[in-house]
Amino acid sequence: MKHSWVEVSRSRLQENVAAIRNHLSPSTRIIAVVKANAYGHGVKEVSRCLVDLGIGDFTVATLEEAVELRQYVPSGEILVLDGWLKGEEKTFRKHDLTASLFDRRTPPDDMKVEVKIDTGMTRLGIPWKEAKALVAGLTSQVRGLFSHFACSEQDPDFTRLQLKRFQEATSGFPYPRHISNSAGLQFPEAQLDAVRLGLLLYGISPCPSLDFVRPILRWKTRTLTIQRVPQGQSIGYCGTFITQRESLVGVLPVGYADGYNRLWSNRGQVRIRGQLVPVLGQVSMDLISVDLTDISDPATGEEVVLLEDSPDSPIAASAWAKTLGTIPYEVLTSIGNRVERVVGK
Repeated sequence: MKHSWVEVSRSRLQENVAAIRNHLSPSTRIIAVVKANAYGHGVKEVSRCLVDLGIGDFTVATLEEAVELRQYVPSGEILVLDGWLKGEEKTFRKHDLTASLFDRRTPPDDMKVEVKIDTGMTRLGIPWKEAKALVAGLTSQVRGLFSHFACSEQDPDFTRLQLKRFQEATSGFPYPRHISNSAGLQFPEAQLDAVRLGLLLYGISPCPSLDFVRPILRWKTRTLTIQRVPQGQSIGYCGTFITQRESLVGVLPVGYADGYNRLWSNRGQVRIRGQLVPVLGQVSMDLISVDLTDISDPATGEEVVLLEDSPDSPIAASAWAKTLGTIPYEVLTSIGNRVERVVGK
């Protein structure tokens, strides 16, 4: 029996892809961003679903991620955003991978690259004023040109400036171009030949104007044991919670090692039988305790929802992020590898 699992909705993902395509021109490709285990959703499960939905282009952060992804995406482009290190060229060729070129190295003639241009992120990339000369010196290796928006969800003026710089740096070249991320869909003029989408595919809107998607992930577990605890009993490490009544306390087999943040100690909630119940005491590495006193005849092995797929839920990824003072990306990518991933309806 699974102790904890992420359930990815195939139908929701299909709906999200269809809704996104409605906002794109017919000639604009979707490049699916599936780095960090598909943002915690499960790269095997998500990438196979996306291939079935007609997505043929993918991007990841590292070579190791790309080699794994190639098992699930036997054909089509896979772009490695972190580029390559000396000695890795053979692996790129073996698995037909494309490397990001963000510095002035000359790639081997038989290695595919996409040139990353820095238009204002100031992280990786060829400075946009120098990019034309570099790209002109490359020939058969180049498969595309791209850049990355730094603040497309918050700063439209800087976003448009980045787009203008990118267009100037890439004008006159025949290569496919892409700069837009999920939040960049607010700017139709930035669609170009392709858009690189992560969060939006997974159903979380990075900004209010892109509210046409729904989350595809639910994180579930089961009650491991239930015990009756007297009033005045301490719960968990350091006794940070003392029962105020005789209570039924359920123990769940998840903890901060699984991505259930320790900041949920004495403030988190989970849902059982449609009812929200509180987390009691400190979140441990592998276990949490919850108050089941108000649940009628709770049973060991009952399904419990930790993270919901309704965008308005108080235990949705966006709500978690707001409460914890972080972003949904961190919430999702923190879900650990020992949490099983499955595809649902």
